[in-house]
Amino acid sequence: MIGFLQRLGLAKAVCLNCGKCFYGKEQGYICMDCLDFIKPYHPFDYSRRIPYISSYRIFALYEGVLRQTLIALKFQPSKALAINLGTIIKDHLFEYLEEIKPDLITFPPLNIRRLWSRGFNHAEWILKGAGVPAVSLFKRHGFSPPMARLNREERQRAVKEYRLKKKCMDLLEDKIVLLFDDLLTTGATAQRLAELLLSVGAREVHAYFVAREQ
Repeated sequence: MIGFLQRLGLAKAVCLNCGKCFYGKEQGYICMDCLDFIKPYHPFDYSRRIPYISSYRIFALYEGVLRQTLIALKFQPSKALAINLGTIIKDHLFEYLEEIKPDLITFPPLNIRRLWSRGFNHAEWILKGAGVPAVSLFKRHGFSPPMARLNREERQRAVKEYRLKKKCMDLLEDKIVLLFDDLLTTGATAQRLAELLLSVGAREVHAYFVAREQ
């Protein structure tokens, strides 16, 4: 967590990407020089189909400074860093929103243990940084480790922990929904959440990922 003296600009932080010391008044993890290197990757091959997903877009590859930023967001409590990343992806995300025109935008839930330890859902705060309103439609039972630590079979079991919130089910009839997530690996999370949305009447489900593993 960024310290009090760093907030005042009186103490330096060390960038997790380049190792350079910097004054991190907002967040003390990735320096702005490194964040400026995060750009959209073109072109992506979208021929790979994700079951139940009508279409999807990816901002960039999971490498370099973007990889370090997402790792920091998963394991460090920094809403400010999430907001920084949201401002970076904003234009790319809005191009896709204009294309699919979703009625609702949502994101994967964290399990209770992860939410307690981190204090916030980083996907939700990336969207806040991009200026995109989102609705929390899902809950997660169980205490599986972060998806990044699981193999394909373990991921398939872990995603069964996702459930729709009952109070949200009536919102989804004939709606176009966008799932927003930080990382596309196997697609198991997006597939499970899309299946749940379609099962209660959503018309289409699309997905946007900040990064894709190579």
